[in-house]
Amino acid sequence: MRRINYNDYLRENKAKYTITRLRLKGRRGARRRRRDEKEREILLKMDRARRDRWIKEGRLVILGPRRYHFNLDGESESL
Repeated sequence: MRRINYNDYLRENKAKYTITRLRLKGRRGARRRRRDEKEREILLKMDRARRDRWIKEGRLVILGPRRYHFNLDGESESL
């Protein structure tokens, strides 16, 4: 019977396994490179602007400190 070193086997097949798993689930992999500080600040500003726009349009309603209601159709509903 052939002997296999499990660590070597994992190292050789991890990339192929990850690609196959992601293709089947339809999700992409996690970032490998950390975002730099400037990129993180820009993305945070964009997220805040999007949230503020949704609140103004009535798509996002803040119900409490940790509770939200998101209207997918963009119309405000009575809550």
